[in-house]
Amino acid sequence: MSLEKRTLVTPAKPVPAGKLHLFGQVVNHATDPITGAELNMVRWDGALKALPYRDDELAIVD
Repeated sequence: MSLEKRTLVTPAKPVPAGKLHLFGQVVNHATDPITGAELNMVRWDGALKALPYRDDELAIVD
């Protein structure tokens, strides 16, 4: 199940000390042509284009 569009997200993995904590927004969905998995297209703050992520790679920002 994919996240809804306009959901604010951050990477699910903990960020190492001294590294920037990314925040982004789900802008669309895509299907992986090899596995058929549904992916969330996330545009990170400051990025020019959205990148694909699985649900388990993202955490919703409260």
